[in-house]
Amino acid sequence: MKILKNILGLTIVLILAWAAWNAWFPPQIIHQQQDVRAWIPERPHLGALEDERWRVFTKRMVWKKAVDELQAKFKENNMNPIILERKEAVKLHVFDDPRSFVSNGEAQQAKKEWKIESVDILRRSDGKYMLGLGRFYLPEYAKLRQESLLALKKPFKYFQDTKIIPTYRFIFPALSEHEAEVLWKNIQDMGAINPVMMTENEFNAMFVGGM
Repeated sequence: MKILKNILGLTIVLILAWAAWNAWFPPQIIHQQQDVRAWIPERPHLGALEDERWRVFTKRMVWKKAVDELQAKFKENNMNPIILERKEAVKLHVFDDPRSFVSNGEAQQAKKEWKIESVDILRRSDGKYMLGLGRFYLPEYAKLRQESLLALKKPFKYFQDTKIIPTYRFIFPALSEHEAEVLWKNIQDMGAINPVMMTENEFNAMFVGGM
């Protein structure tokens, strides 16, 4: 009986010692890294893109005279693209003389002070006159006008507005990628600055309903 009590006491002591050891030195938990490849979706077979068709078209044009001139060049080269015409919001760059004038005569006299072309005398809603120093939809032309005005060292106003106006693009038939690259280079050589080239799917997404 005494031996049994000793064994029981020793067992209790060992259990308490084991519990104390784990409290001070907990076992290390090893996290096994999951296979990250399982989270990456499979890519479609790239060979499926070999038959992708490509579109080439000119950038947005807003000056009808430039559209007519470029269309004439295309005809000379036996090229017959479709003209996509639609109305879009286009940024307008506006330059004005900050002064106002009571009469048209005063405005005419002030107009002579500006040594630039395309200065317009405008009638305001209050009956007074003002000088418009240029309205440009193309940022390249607006930059040139701004440089001309700065060179004159006379005060002027500049602001931007947005107008809904007709825009034009020349759209060419869908081609293979190589054929589209050749066409893109030919159009650029004809004077169309930086024509656009994109896949047929991208083109449809951008101009859906526009044709």
